[in-house]
Amino acid sequence: MNIFLSAAGLFLLAAAIAGWYMYRFAIVRNPKMQKDAWHEEPKTFADLTKKDMEKIVRDVHYLREFPREQITIESHDGLKLAGHLFAAENPRGIVIMAHGYRSSAPFDFSGAVQDFRNLGFSCLLIDHRAHGYSEGKFIGFGALERYDVVNWAKYCEKRCPDLPVIMDGVSMGAATVLMGCGVGYPKNVRAVIADCGYTTPGAICRRTLKRWFKLPPFPVYYAAKLFVRLRAGYNLDGVSTVDAIRKMLRENPIPVLFAHGLKDDFVPPEMSRAGYAVFENTALGEIFLVEEADHGLAYVRNKTGYTEALLR
Repeated sequence: MNIFLSAAGLFLLAAAIAGWYMYRFAIVRNPKMQKDAWHEEPKTFADLTKKDMEKIVRDVHYLREFPREQITIESHDGLKLAGHLFAAENPRGIVIMAHGYRSSAPFDFSGAVQDFRNLGFSCLLIDHRAHGYSEGKFIGFGALERYDVVNWAKYCEKRCPDLPVIMDGVSMGAATVLMGCGVGYPKNVRAVIADCGYTTPGAICRRTLKRWFKLPPFPVYYAAKLFVRLRAGYNLDGVSTVDAIRKMLRENPIPVLFAHGLKDDFVPPEMSRAGYAVFENTALGEIFLVEEADHGLAYVRNKTGYTEALLR
């Protein structure tokens, strides 16, 4: 019995230590992992080709030359959130751009900003909480940020009440703008673009745990989930893009364009398909899949098709 109790105690201790490590690794802000994208060179990723990186670097440099207005708003829980507005002359609307996990808006949207401005849209590139110039200690995988993107939409409504707003997100940003549908956007939000977004924070965390660390969810994920709940104040399995879309369709229907690369092995395309399936046969949902695109590269790989899908 003593041996059994000792083994059980060691197992629980090991699980707690591993869960604490995963919580710190995934959730807590780490300035060393985040460069100042407005002044430093973009970081590289293994799934990006040399050609991809060269284009991104060129686009970021080009974006830096545009005049921009730095904006701050306050989150519902008292954090100062930063945004960067690239205003178009006589704009026809505003695109709010939400970047991915531990990424940055200049990296994720540098090329798209130029194209949207050519179409007559102002672009508001936001820094998620615990990223960039925004305050915050904890990353919320959309569970916290969904309230922030709604507040950014309200800011635009107050500042430019006559301009329609498009919510545009990539990866975690895509999940976030979809989850914002469940919070409830103001009437100025006319469309949502969700590029390679996941369905729930828990689903992507479990998948990443298996893919990166070769570990099953039990016990590490559940230990980390407990620390997230206790320290960061949210439930990794407590919010879903699918549920948010269902609520939006009941209360304030908004058209949504899903985009996803079929070679994405980080966030599987099935997660975008799950969101799109909620629309069934309604005309409000559309999905654009790019055969040759990896994670977050649908626009890069097929800009023409992507733009056509946006304009339909």
